[in-house]
Amino acid sequence: MKFMLIKIFIILLMLNSMSGIASAKWNEPYFILPDSDRPSIIQDKDGIYWIAFNSWTNPQNIWVMNSNDSINWMNFYQVTDSNLTDYEPNLIQDKSGRFWIVYSSLIEVRGTLSFNYDLKLAHSDNGINWSEPVNITNSPIIESYPYIMQDKKGRYFITYSTYSNESINNLDIYLKYSDDGFKWSQPIRITDSIESDIFPIMIQDNSGKYWMLFSRNTREKHKPLLNKYDLFLIYSEDGIRWSDAAEITNLSYNINYPYFMQDKDGIFWIPHMTGITGSEELGIMGSLNGTEWTDSVVLSNYSNEGYFKTDYKSMIQDRNGSYIYAFTSAKIGRGIWLMNGTPDLDFSKARKVEFNNTRITVENDTKNIIRTIPGRNNNELGLEFGLFTVLVLFLCTFLKRIS
Repeated sequence: MKFMLIKIFIILLMLNSMSGIASAKWNEPYFILPDSDRPSIIQDKDGIYWIAFNSWTNPQNIWVMNSNDSINWMNFYQVTDSNLTDYEPNLIQDKSGRFWIVYSSLIEVRGTLSFNYDLKLAHSDNGINWSEPVNITNSPIIESYPYIMQDKKGRYFITYSTYSNESINNLDIYLKYSDDGFKWSQPIRITDSIESDIFPIMIQDNSGKYWMLFSRNTREKHKPLLNKYDLFLIYSEDGIRWSDAAEITNLSYNINYPYFMQDKDGIFWIPHMTGITGSEELGIMGSLNGTEWTDSVVLSNYSNEGYFKTDYKSMIQDRNGSYIYAFTSAKIGRGIWLMNGTPDLDFSKARKVEFNNTRITVENDTKNIIRTIPGRNNNELGLEFGLFTVLVLFLCTFLKRIS
């Protein structure tokens, strides 16, 4: 018996060492809404907290709710009214104070028994009365996992995952941009991995550099696991031309359902789901510069309470400097939980990541309306200019001879 107790103590000590449980800086999660999913939390310019979410029971629709203190959520406003499924909302407030929600919408393909997901966008000047949603995509293939952001110059970007064609089963990341939120560019392909890339979250940091985090299916490297994702990161100077990808995690257990943000002090944070305990725990990792990352740290211990999901997430730092971690959990049915606190990570142990995983091939990038591999436009322009110069010199020489 004594030997067994010692063995259990050692196992628990090892688990704590591996997972880095750091819940001391976070309050106990509190339940705010049943029958709901995929929370997207922001704090507006007036200090009001807002969460966009989709209802869990069918038909699923998009809603928003607000709160003065992030604890009492009293006001609910319906954004969509569909007989099918509207889900995966992402909410922002732009520089002018206008609210935007991008989401996935299930549609029936006319004349068939097939269904498909398109991306739709709605806006509101007060968060209460919402416009009629408009299609951002309209294709015969699934578009999903949408996110929207506005950069410092006022340009909007929507990132999402879709198939390159109807015969491909792996999702790639695409991007669309707009200077007014109403007229959108043609889709630009960002990745072409042999496995699926999902949750493409794009931000612009305090210095103006763009970053995009996403999850990639890495099950081929981690057989026999059937559900295995890791986190990857790319960066850009203009939001169009992107670096190759860095692998942020490469673990024997699942890391997925991430969010991505930079706080007021310039620290990057990735709240995420970690499967280190066999359950789906709340995790977080951080970076001071985007290139050196801490290990995944566990903030929960749900494995003791039985298996259930803690998946879709978002996080903000509010005006008071506090962090609010929003997530979906099946602990009490399917519903939304919040957790307040302060990340406490040891950045002295951060690991440098290398941006050396090919993001997209030249062949696939050539099909884009704008080249996304840095330097390609300059090279092409230089080649065209060189050919033009040669032609001019040839014509001058020819005309000189015949004269």
